[in-house]
Amino acid sequence: MWFKKLTKSSAEIVPENMEDMLFLRSYIGKGDLVSSKTFRTIKYEKMYSRHVEKERKSLILTIKVDSVHFAGSFEVLNIDGEIQASSDADVSQGSRHVLEVRPGTKFLLIREDEIKFNMLSEYIKQDQFVILSLDSIVAGIGQVKGSKIDYVAEIPSYYQGKRYETKQELRHDFFEKISKVLAPLLKQNRKIVISGPGHLKLEFKNYLENTNLGKTLQIYIVEGVDTAGFDGIRMALNSEGFSKVMRDNFFSKAKDVMERILQSMYKGDGLSSSSIEEIKIMASNGACDSLLISKDYLSKYPVEERVIVEIFSNL
Repeated sequence: MWFKKLTKSSAEIVPENMEDMLFLRSYIGKGDLVSSKTFRTIKYEKMYSRHVEKERKSLILTIKVDSVHFAGSFEVLNIDGEIQASSDADVSQGSRHVLEVRPGTKFLLIREDEIKFNMLSEYIKQDQFVILSLDSIVAGIGQVKGSKIDYVAEIPSYYQGKRYETKQELRHDFFEKISKVLAPLLKQNRKIVISGPGHLKLEFKNYLENTNLGKTLQIYIVEGVDTAGFDGIRMALNSEGFSKVMRDNFFSKAKDVMERILQSMYKGDGLSSSSIEEIKIMASNGACDSLLISKDYLSKYPVEERVIVEIFSNL
């Protein structure tokens, strides 16, 4: 998720994935003002005509929130409320409208009291990081947001063989190419995980720390990964080394929960369940340690939003 603080009580926010939508479902509250681009059908009465014409227009509306709920999917958030302001003079204040927010939708949030920006910052900090897996042949760059992995680029070194380590100018050129791809990613993500076979990952870490780009970064080295490129990224994310250095990250926590669930199901010890009814009972009795929501699972086995909200409220 991306956000920009405008004043102590207003911010621009752009959700990027399902985890962001789940967070915003509970973060946006009744009485908040939300402004976003939307569509609305406007009626016109023409002079000397008994017919009312309708036109669907794109405009910006600001509404006072009454309710926030998902619309058939955890990636579509409907924000219902009373219109407070409009970019179109034909839309009157006081009428009702539903703003639809999806991943990628930019909206303005305004609160009567101060916005808790520390809550937004903490959520984002634990939520995303950049990952690099390199050797002397190729570098793979990815970005992890929540539980989603985006594979950004694979960069070849254009140099074959072990002699690469003796060619300082070629190595420097390779590192520069990697840094150019990393630069826009690291403007938003101040954490980077570096993996790969051999010592090249440590050399790149030293190189990065001596650039303006790397001076304020948190850099983590993952050992024990003998592959580079996109395959190296996949291997690193599933490695024990990654779990150790990034144990407080959302991705690591979700991976750990998934592994414990699968182990429990394999053992048949009754400590995990995928049954909504059983999960409801566990949550209401304080017996639910972790809850993992899978978009793929819910697409196959739809669950009413009120049930999910009920489970959340009991955790």
